[in-house]
Amino acid sequence: MAKKYVCLADIESIRVPYSTFNAALKELSKFGEIVSCKFYGYSGKRTRDYAEFIEENSYEALSPLSGKRRGQLDMRQVIDAVSLSQNPNVDGFFLIYGNGDLTPLIAYLKAFNIEVIAGVVEPDQNSVLCNKTIILKVE
Repeated sequence: MAKKYVCLADIESIRVPYSTFNAALKELSKFGEIVSCKFYGYSGKRTRDYAEFIEENSYEALSPLSGKRRGQLDMRQVIDAVSLSQNPNVDGFFLIYGNGDLTPLIAYLKAFNIEVIAGVVEPDQNSVLCNKTIILKVE
């Protein structure tokens, strides 16, 4: 049976085009099935190339937080990962995140045998702690 992954993507912080995100999802599909995606920092103006994908799949897209600087970690993403990790149907997470220390979250998820895959433009201190890393190749 294929592993089930949840994608939590902070598209405001990482700012990659949808084509790059879609290529990462194809890479992720080699490891298992994507059962859900949630987007943070979605703006109909700035990230409109994601709109069709989000609408077709009825995924949740949250607006940017006021006062949050671009590139900062969105704490909603951390809270959602902890909450969703309690679901027995979730085998792993694909995290696309902003700058910040995710060490406690990654350790927490891995302690429960939940696979963590990082989606990053360049490997960082968080991605080296993950089970796998998918490089987001900006074309």
